[in-house]
Amino acid sequence: MNNVLSVDGPHVTCVKRTSYLECIKAIVANKADAVTIDGGLVFEAGLAPYNLKPVVAEFYGSKDDPQTHHYVVAVVKKGSDFQLNQLQDKKSCHTGLGWSAGWNIPIGILLPSDSVEKAAAEFFAGSCVPCADQTAFPKLCQLCAGKGTDKCACNSHEPYFGYSGAFKCLQDGVGDVSFVRHMTVFENLADKADRDEYELLCRDNTRGSVDKYERCHLARVPSHTVVARSMGGKEDLIWELLNLAQENFGKDKSAEFQLFGSPHGKDLLFTDAALGFLRVPPKMDAKLYLGYEYFSAIQHLISDLGAEDPQRVIWCAVGQHEKAKCDEWSALSGGILKCTAKETTEGCIAAVAKGEADAMSLDGGFIYTAGKCGLVPVLAENYLSQDGKEQLGSKCVNTPVEGYYVVAVVKKSDADLTWNSLRGKKSCHTAVGTSAGWNIPMGFIYNQTGSCKFDEFFSQNCAPGSDPASSLCALCNGSSTPAHTCAPNSHEAYYGSSGALRQVASVHHLSLWHQPGELLALSPFSSSHHLGAAFRRSQN
Repeated sequence: MNNVLSVDGPHVTCVKRTSYLECIKAIVANKADAVTIDGGLVFEAGLAPYNLKPVVAEFYGSKDDPQTHHYVVAVVKKGSDFQLNQLQDKKSCHTGLGWSAGWNIPIGILLPSDSVEKAAAEFFAGSCVPCADQTAFPKLCQLCAGKGTDKCACNSHEPYFGYSGAFKCLQDGVGDVSFVRHMTVFENLADKADRDEYELLCRDNTRGSVDKYERCHLARVPSHTVVARSMGGKEDLIWELLNLAQENFGKDKSAEFQLFGSPHGKDLLFTDAALGFLRVPPKMDAKLYLGYEYFSAIQHLISDLGAEDPQRVIWCAVGQHEKAKCDEWSALSGGILKCTAKETTEGCIAAVAKGEADAMSLDGGFIYTAGKCGLVPVLAENYLSQDGKEQLGSKCVNTPVEGYYVVAVVKKSDADLTWNSLRGKKSCHTAVGTSAGWNIPMGFIYNQTGSCKFDEFFSQNCAPGSDPASSLCALCNGSSTPAHTCAPNSHEAYYGSSGALRQVASVHHLSLWHQPGELLALSPFSSSHHLGAAFRRSQN
């Protein structure tokens, strides 16, 4: 690859190691910068002492609808007469020890979590599990085809290593079942007639054709990922290199060099099935990338963790004041509620997505972000009904969510101030990203100006969550320490609807019921929004 990259662009140097684990260690030792690994190894690479993080993900599917996941499938020859629940004493073919498709998912489904390698050796009549310790568990390497020290090797020196290798183990008649990903059969068998000689084992103990993987699979797992150091990991340079490489040598780009394919073998450097790369968001660690369910499944597979208490909810509070209120609630809950805290809304979203918390309340402006992170709304706050009577939660009725109006509030004495004369004035906002304080008013301003340089529209602002050094934080007051100035939590005195109203602000209309003084709403925005309360992880 280095030979075909532009001399003006980033350069790559190749470092050889005998296994993915050795490559991970080389990155930690600063002797390498990146390696592409399977999701199961992303878990291990993210743990101490390695502490690597995903920086770039392969995508599959299509460029119009990129998918950063694949399906784990159990492939068998058509005509064999067993189902998934009848695999005991059969011969098995695996991609590699610790891989998502070849090990973590099938073993997690088929076997208890105590002494996994020992249990697998006793469960199957024989196996090929590259990377396994053949001295300690000889049956796990019994079917492997490598010669001498290459038998059961954790690289392509073992002919049955990896996705294509595990499928070849089945093709050769060595194994009865092969645990691979759904693309493997298609990558190795171009002819449909040849593919029709194989079937998939389904979780419901039926079978399906190899093209029915969306219905008949063991699990859906994240795609292969490029990992790097968490600190000093050269993320920008790695992305620049890979983005340049995919633009010049991606699918159908060049006959000189193919990034996703090689005459030297299958799935070298990157998987052949990949269509390209997507950059992983900078704040996403291994736990967030893998997702709560898969991360927890691997965790339980490798450790003897007790089950979570299904009767207890961990609530994530934003900032110290929310945490103090949550603690009071917890004390009255009889042990049903436990509280944890993060400094930002995004921090709580990440905590729920990782399984460190179960629920949180969110402003409507963050609902989209939360949804992208796998959270779903389960409850919504109700305010005053149209007849002015409060809707009490104790009624437990399924009433429509009426939401609230977003309003721009000024002092009544500023009679000449209108929506059309706001440029150059001082503004107060609940927080960046919230509906009332940011998304709606700034959306209206953008519609007028066509510019997102909001710090230039107003002379000064207090918009908690902005860069403290910018004019967007010039009016913020903080609290006891300068570090809290413009913080997107209750450390900032002007945070939230009530805080913004202390300065006169863009808030939701219900704040006016709780504040004294002579105020005038400039003009209610023609939009109604609600606070999504009690978000939790999706179970899908």
